[in-house]
Amino acid sequence: MAHAGYLAEGVLYLLIGAFALLAALDVRRHPNGTRGIMVTLSFNPAGEILLGAVGIGLTAYVLWQLLVAIQDPEHRHERDRPYRRMVRAGHLLNGALHSVIVLEALRILFGLGAEESGREAQTKWIARALGAPLGRYVVGAVGIGIVLYGLYQCYRAVTRHKDSRVDLTRTRLRPLIDVLGVYGLLARGVMFVLIGIYLIDAAWRLDARYSVGVAGALATLRQQPYGAWFLGAVAAGLTAYGLCQIAKEPFRLLRDS
Repeated sequence: MAHAGYLAEGVLYLLIGAFALLAALDVRRHPNGTRGIMVTLSFNPAGEILLGAVGIGLTAYVLWQLLVAIQDPEHRHERDRPYRRMVRAGHLLNGALHSVIVLEALRILFGLGAEESGREAQTKWIARALGAPLGRYVVGAVGIGIVLYGLYQCYRAVTRHKDSRVDLTRTRLRPLIDVLGVYGLLARGVMFVLIGIYLIDAAWRLDARYSVGVAGALATLRQQPYGAWFLGAVAAGLTAYGLCQIAKEPFRLLRDS
């Protein structure tokens, strides 16, 4: 389950980065988020099969993230330490975020709302959350959690935590995989920090239109001075993250410690 999940995650970020790179090279093209990519896949020959495979893999990834958050099977002897509790909370948030992608994949596969843009769907769901009792505070808290998760990705990039469950001593590609991992985690961190900031802003203004998803976060980069370069740098980083996750898969260690 874990191996299939990490592999599917790598494929997903590889596609996100590749589509964002195309957008950086063509100003008329809008960066695709996860929903846009899945819709594009579904329209291609054998796209539904590929989309279904990615969806199954991401389902395994979500289940693994939730398992680590609840039971932490790889760190049973230290799971009650403060650091592990924070890490487990991060896995829980990561699983929740990717579960949204799984639900979107299912909706597209079964033709439910495929004509609705990712921006419209996101705004609709966040507006419902804001309208619920204490919804404003819940949305704001989720935004803060996403920002902290993004910052944690940057922290992982500059420490050895990113390779704590991978044995790269068996491959000569270790320097390349390490470079891809650092670059990829930094880009992933930037993307999540932007999404979280906009979600906090939406909660503050009590207006779901101020929130953004993956596509919106990448689009805001292009709106800055030298935006095409910023977008290209982050897009290349997301591609690097996807390649790193795929390359590390044969060397991933999953054991009880």
